[in-house]
Amino acid sequence: MNEGGKSQPQKIVESVYLMLDLITAALLLTGQITIRGVFFTTGASFSLSLAGPVTGGKRSEAVEEAPSANLVLDFVDVLTALLLIIGEINVVGTLLTSGGFTIVVSGPIFGREKTEAYIPTTRRFITDFRKEVFRKCGIHKLK
Repeated sequence: MNEGGKSQPQKIVESVYLMLDLITAALLLTGQITIRGVFFTTGASFSLSLAGPVTGGKRSEAVEEAPSANLVLDFVDVLTALLLIIGEINVVGTLLTSGGFTIVVSGPIFGREKTEAYIPTTRRFITDFRKEVFRKCGIHKLK
């Protein structure tokens, strides 16, 4: 074990989780993704679904036609990005759909327990995420 009682693989996994949160925040701040939905779960918690051009989605046409709604959505996107940056919420998974995928975020501020880095779960998530991004971008793995 290293200082802080964490092994080197655990520190690596935690940094991967942090990078996913920061990349998601950057995508929110640059308008590449936006909030597309809310998932309510048992225990009075909820998660936000984020999608956009980079994930195969787009903003709702109704929002594009209503400047005030667009402004509110931009504000919520910036707030969500800030919550990701300060660690109050985290990327908790992805939702694969026929038209692409969404990035799902949640955390204690939304009534859900903090997502902790766990090596086997992280390996599955990264593998699935990479496959979907490669598929969406038309990149085929070299053998």
